[in-house]
Amino acid sequence: MGEIIERHIRRGCDLNDIDIYDLPDVIGEHAMVAMDCAFEDCCTVTWQDGSNLANDYLKRRGWKETAINRAYIEALRDSLVSLYEVSDVCRGECFLARDLVRGGDPIRVTERTATKTLVQWDVIATRIVTVRGVVQMSGAVLAVDRELADEMLALIRRTQSRAPEAVAEIADPELRTRLETEIVNDETLLSIVAPVVTTLWLNDTIRRYRAPLPDLANSDGEKLEFMTLHYRLLPGVAAADVAAAVASVHDIRDEDDGEHWIWFAPEKPPRKGRKSRQGEDADTGRTIHGHLTLRPTTLEVMVNSEARATRIRDLLAPILDGLVQTPLVEQVTPEQAMAARGSGSASTAKSLPEGMSPDDMREAVHQVLDRQYRNVLSQKIPVLGDKTPRQAVRSAKGRQAVANWLKGFEQNKAQLPANDPMHDYDFSWMWEELGITDLRS
Repeated sequence: MGEIIERHIRRGCDLNDIDIYDLPDVIGEHAMVAMDCAFEDCCTVTWQDGSNLANDYLKRRGWKETAINRAYIEALRDSLVSLYEVSDVCRGECFLARDLVRGGDPIRVTERTATKTLVQWDVIATRIVTVRGVVQMSGAVLAVDRELADEMLALIRRTQSRAPEAVAEIADPELRTRLETEIVNDETLLSIVAPVVTTLWLNDTIRRYRAPLPDLANSDGEKLEFMTLHYRLLPGVAAADVAAAVASVHDIRDEDDGEHWIWFAPEKPPRKGRKSRQGEDADTGRTIHGHLTLRPTTLEVMVNSEARATRIRDLLAPILDGLVQTPLVEQVTPEQAMAARGSGSASTAKSLPEGMSPDDMREAVHQVLDRQYRNVLSQKIPVLGDKTPRQAVRSAKGRQAVANWLKGFEQNKAQLPANDPMHDYDFSWMWEELGITDLRS
């Protein structure tokens, strides 16, 4: 066990200058997950003298175990760790797992506890075993970031492609022939790379825990802070008067209901030889600087930086003079916003404008997302090699990259609370429009 722990954990600790005994102080309970991976790998190893931990335990102590436990230990002994993509999660019951290394159709895995946290398109590293006809996961499960999963898969394939060169140097022809057959086998490879999977995951986890919070900024490079300006209407002022004033601002567009507006960045002059765009798509591609919502007694303006709050305040000051009071400013940092979401302290009802139901809010949010994502399909995306999604799907490699990109959207959406307006947003139209629905399974 000590030797296996060294294989799984020592390298990750050394890369980050951590004593192996201090690992729990750095990453908390994740250290035990790494230990679980080492233990399960230890159960699968057959040593040079032919001994195996699982076999030895069953021989000496197996009579103490139930039949189902003995069957599980035997299945674990013969198991392989692999990377699986999660889909079709039935909370408290099961999920589908697609083996990203060995391929094939997704398999239905019976699982209660993990399905409470797994979401569509998660990637996990684990061992999937069949115990008396029931397909289930082993106890050690690593949540793998999709980018890290791509690195792991690339490393596995590089190892597999280079193996024949190493085997060719073996003098014994019988051994060389046997290894040439086995080394290209996915099962043989997975039995070898189990410690590497843990090491890469552990290194990534340590760095995430140690990394300082990045300096978040908006598209203008301004420090990210969520600002809301609350303008209370003066006595006797009708909401319609405020709506008319707001609608007169050049870069503010009505969302066709007289109560919600989008504040765009100043429009750039058209390039030489091109005409200004007209009609409904005139604002396509423009940066959104804020949102305005008019209620019966208040006007709320939401932006994501203090600088934008100052600009919109100066922009609205002359047109709202005599209509509203000096605004009250609400300021929330990204840290506070994440803490609030994590604690579940913010309720949907509290955030809804007066007179708007959750269904109305959901519909409005979905309409905004439809417009936003339709624009994104024609924008260059760094993870797609600075190609637009429409350009990227023209090649087989690009199609897979776009599929993974869309899965990231759906994965993030699935992690939102059920009462979040974005939670049930349907991305299927993007898959269909890009012609890659066959890669969604």
